[in-house]
Amino acid sequence: MKNTLLAILLLLTALAAFPSGASALSMNGDDEGKINAALGIQGWFSSASAKWQISIPYQTGKLESELNFNNIDSPIILFFGGAKLSDAVSFDLVYGTGSIAGGRAIDTDRIIPGGGTGSVLSESTSDISGDVRMLGGNLYFNNGRFTYPKEGRWGVLVGFLHYEDNLTIRNGTQTVPPLGPFSGLDSTYDFSWNAVRVGITRQAPLTKSFSYSGVLSLYPYAVYRGEGYWNLRTTGPNAFRAQAPNFVQESSNGYGYDAALELVYALSEHVELSAGYRYFYLYARDGTDTTYFADGTSYVDRLDWVTVTRQGAYAQALIKF
Repeated sequence: MKNTLLAILLLLTALAAFPSGASALSMNGDDEGKINAALGIQGWFSSASAKWQISIPYQTGKLESELNFNNIDSPIILFFGGAKLSDAVSFDLVYGTGSIAGGRAIDTDRIIPGGGTGSVLSESTSDISGDVRMLGGNLYFNNGRFTYPKEGRWGVLVGFLHYEDNLTIRNGTQTVPPLGPFSGLDSTYDFSWNAVRVGITRQAPLTKSFSYSGVLSLYPYAVYRGEGYWNLRTTGPNAFRAQAPNFVQESSNGYGYDAALELVYALSEHVELSAGYRYFYLYARDGTDTTYFADGTSYVDRLDWVTVTRQGAYAQALIKF
């Protein structure tokens, strides 16, 4: 959090000396209509959670294993840049990264008899740390982000997003049955999503210096892959292999959505500051969960569903040139 704030404050300090010169260009009329690119930085102060569930046939019912990753919060620094391709078409590229600390996992195993109510066989908790990454690109039509002036308008976008959470799981405690802490837990789990993006954008002025901007995106097609390494089951007839990953989850039946709304303040024709809120959600179902054992065999179970949510306020600075 402190590093994100420091990066934004340093950029804003550098921008503070810029508006007067940029305004002079605009007053002379030399720069109007000639802005065709932009660079920016955003600090997204996001909270997040993720979870998945697999099921295994058992007698006349099934076994369910659900893993919840709670409070995988992270301030994310996003760097982006883009350019105008024509009066109506522009593009941007985005890369973001952040550090996760203070998360909490709950691992629950249930037995579901045929037609009956499930009961918990085992439950444990653990601590989570790790990192988050986002990268992508978008093609815009009728969007004024990289042009001057910034007129009120509706636009559309198409793009691609890669999103991942890379988690480390430590400090386990068995809560059902209540056996207390257990030692040696040092497992990992990596969420990875690739998604197609389509959406609409909206820009409109409020006053001479203030405007608002919003985007609503759908991810109609998303491919999910999860890779886990459980380090404790190393002996016995059902030992996992020692090489990571020792289980892999996959689904191509994914979708999601993404919404953001921001208030924009124009320091000049070249510099904009904005603050807003973003909500991001992905979900996939009907996949596979493949476990790899130490004896070289593998077994495929059903991945019922997997989901991730990340949301929070953000602050942003944009330089146009």
